[in-house]
Amino acid sequence: MIFLPKENSIAALNTPENLERIKRYVAMAEKQAAESRDRAEATAKIFNPSELMRRTSEIREFDHPQLGLIRFGELTIADSEIIRQCKSEADKTAMAVYLMLKKAYPEMPTYAPENISEFYRAFPVMEGAALLQFVSELPVFLQRNSATGSEVVGKPKKLA
Repeated sequence: MIFLPKENSIAALNTPENLERIKRYVAMAEKQAAESRDRAEATAKIFNPSELMRRTSEIREFDHPQLGLIRFGELTIADSEIIRQCKSEADKTAMAVYLMLKKAYPEMPTYAPENISEFYRAFPVMEGAALLQFVSELPVFLQRNSATGSEVVGKPKKLA
């Protein structure tokens, strides 16, 4: 047996009182959803060094449209010390890319900071350009801004 709503029950749904009640419930649901999102965001922002350190041992994967599957590891503070030893900006960038790839591909040759230019001399230009573009778009990859968001400037010149 099928029950169809009677005309007077449909009319009752559309009364001003009922429409006002629906509005209140929708507003309550939206408020609850916003509070739930806020709680989730607050939870996501909890600083957890154990989780961060676990994450650096993982190999990440990204399916690049041009290069295919790229596997790489996250840089660590120890990696930043190695990168800092490089003299030029190009060498620092090459070392960062090399260290990220080396974590996923340990069979790659080993390059020290003083001979990292051998790495980018051996890397094919088309794939190298696409790889550099991909890596440079990763969050905070060799960021050129300070922690406050202002531009990093060079060392002050010595006054004569």
